[in-house]
Amino acid sequence: MSPIQKRLLAWYARNGRTHLPWRKTRDAYRIVVSEFMLQQTQVERVLPKYRAFLKRFPNIRTLAAASVAEAIREWQGLGYNSRALRLKRIAEAAVTKFGGKIPRDLESLRSLKGIGPYTAAALRAFAFDEDDAAVDTNVRRVVERLTLGTEEPQALVPRGRGHDWNSALMDFGATICTARAPKCAVCPLKTVCAAFPIDPPAIKSPRSKAKSVPFERTTRFARGRIIDRLRRLPPGRRVSLLALHRDLALPGRTAQDVTTLVEALARDGLVTLCNRKVALTD
Repeated sequence: MSPIQKRLLAWYARNGRTHLPWRKTRDAYRIVVSEFMLQQTQVERVLPKYRAFLKRFPNIRTLAAASVAEAIREWQGLGYNSRALRLKRIAEAAVTKFGGKIPRDLESLRSLKGIGPYTAAALRAFAFDEDDAAVDTNVRRVVERLTLGTEEPQALVPRGRGHDWNSALMDFGATICTARAPKCAVCPLKTVCAAFPIDPPAIKSPRSKAKSVPFERTTRFARGRIIDRLRRLPPGRRVSLLALHRDLALPGRTAQDVTTLVEALARDGLVTLCNRKVALTD
């Protein structure tokens, strides 16, 4: 192994987040659940929801057999509810096409709608110990710094160590080689890092002068409030669009705005709209 590989793996063995439940398993279903939950969501928020979701849907067949509404209800607190829908559709396809198992080969993985290049590589590395590079923004940043962009992440994966290597890169990027304030002074790879030392002011993005929109006025917030309201409906019940608008009292949103948001949620498959009454998709 190269000096970079040896030092990073040694650092991971001492300091890696090996206690995380998805690091302790090679169950592809549990790993795909963690990958979907961790998209744009912090680890601390994911941990309790991950355990609760797996308690409710302990295997891929139970999730495939559940309704969309059940999956979305269990997703509460994570946001980006379309992830729950995509995860359920993957479970359904895995049961239909692959006998209730997440496939190992890349072509089959990519045939599951909702699994892109990153998730496919992550599943192959974490569930099947394949030497794939699961490259997200953080991993690419670390590799580009270590090699000044002269190496592709795939070229650095040590043979037979795909799981630990990808885990190490992710943890290293999250705790040491961070985007805005890398801890170069205590970095265990500083003697083999091509970019050492990094000047933090040089890597900070300039602040935008444009005024940001308050989150409470964003489409994401409004969609989330609608889904949260529908989660509280008893199974089989619907609520009218007018009552939904009245109940939510979204800042600056008219009844027509709420209708437009619900129609978009229906196109996404998260809700069903019939005779101007709406509920989570069964």
